[in-house]
Amino acid sequence: MKVDVDKFVQEHQEEIITLVNNSLNRAGDLVAKKVQAGELGTTIQDVLPIMLYEILLTNTVATLRLAAEMVNEGSEA
Repeated sequence: MKVDVDKFVQEHQEEIITLVNNSLNRAGDLVAKKVQAGELGTTIQDVLPIMLYEILLTNTVATLRLAAEMVNEGSEA
């Protein structure tokens, strides 16, 4: 089984960009809601850990899904 990562990234570039943007937007929305509800302060020390956690979580799930898709395409070839 051979996986052509460069080809996969080129073919899925728009999807990858969309997934990254969605994770950033999701994290931003979540943090904004927590700040509005008074659960978080407005300082970078309060916001950054939650923002990074949400981005990491969302990107990890998206990356695993893309990696599985890439391996499946490689095994079909």
